[in-house]
Amino acid sequence: MYFKGWRFLICIAYSTIVGAQWGLSMYYFNMMDDYTDYMRNEMQKRYGLNISAIARLSLVSYNEDGSIRWRNNSCTIDMTIFMIVQYSIVIYCAVIMYQKMEEKLKMLSISLRKLHKQFYKTLILQIFTPTICLFAPVVFIIYLPLFNLQISIPTGMFLCAFTLYPAMDAIIVMYVVSDYKKAAKKLLRKFLDGLYSFFNLRDFRLDDSQTTSRKR
Repeated sequence: MYFKGWRFLICIAYSTIVGAQWGLSMYYFNMMDDYTDYMRNEMQKRYGLNISAIARLSLVSYNEDGSIRWRNNSCTIDMTIFMIVQYSIVIYCAVIMYQKMEEKLKMLSISLRKLHKQFYKTLILQIFTPTICLFAPVVFIIYLPLFNLQISIPTGMFLCAFTLYPAMDAIIVMYVVSDYKKAAKKLLRKFLDGLYSFFNLRDFRLDDSQTTSRKR
């Protein structure tokens, strides 16, 4: 309702501005300098890569004498502010949507009321999915330098969590919404039946009569 027609451009503009600002902040505040060039030996030693031949950014919170590197930490502050703003918007919209949904659901039938509540639960869970798969690894990576620990962690394993997000998004819908769950079960049953037929495993499959007789 709020973003119908030309107002939908506000959503596109907001997403574009936030994304561009995030990227420019990472690029400008985390540029390599003479001090962070110590990563050259680390990359060559551990991965056999020439750091000059790859894209790289550095997030070093402290200088060698222990003083704060405000340029790098400005990126951390910037990303923190933006994450707080984004989650504040999400929480505000979720609360408003829940309040208005409760009022309108009273006019619907029980089945439609149940369906709308399932979709609302799906949206709530889909908020937590990017939190776990996307933002949690990012938070770990950007805040770890603040502790000034002398450790080397392969951050690639955290970045792998990014690829889980699309699958988790679909699994949530199939798990919460009963109609999708029933359809997924039917497809899975057909797929398993096809496997049983292809590999001639019918003797190993329990039908309803066998299950009933065993229970007796």
